Formats: sequence, C-alpha cells, structure tokens
Amino acid sequence: MIKRRTVNKIFDRLHKSVVVCCMAVTVIGTGMLGMRAYRYFAVVRPQQRLQEDQQRKELLKEGKALSDSTLEFRDPAPQLKL
Repeated sequence: MIKRRTVNKIFDRLHKSVVVCCMAVTVIGTGMLGMRAYRYFAVVRPQQRLQEDQQRKELLKEGKALSDSTLEFRDPAPQLKL
C-alpha cells in the first residue's frame, strides 16, 4: 500500500503542475490580448483615421483641380443652331 500512496502523490503533483501551467498560460494570454487591444485602439486606429482623412483631402483637391480645369476649357467649334 505504500507504493500506491506514492504513485497517487506523484499523479497529484503532476496534475497540480499541469493545472498551474494552464492557469499561467491563460493569465499571460489574457494580458497579451489586452495589450494588443490597447495598442490597436490607442495607436493603430488613430493612425488609420489620419491616413484616411489625408487621402480624402487629396481626392478633394484632385477633384477641385479637375473641376477648375474643366471650367477653363472652351470648345472652339461653333454651336449649331437647329
């Protein structure tokens, strides 16, 4: 019976260490996920919005330049009166 108790002790310790490892992985994973979420909302997302705003401004400038150039264009052909 003494051997049976030592085997159970070994299995109990093994089980306890596996549980502790799983808990550690969970805590560390949750922390890393939280850091990534913070970085996304604090750094990445504002940068993306600034880039989108700059692209919109450039497109508006291009559109304004195109509309200004079309206003200056005059057709040299005479108009036909029907």
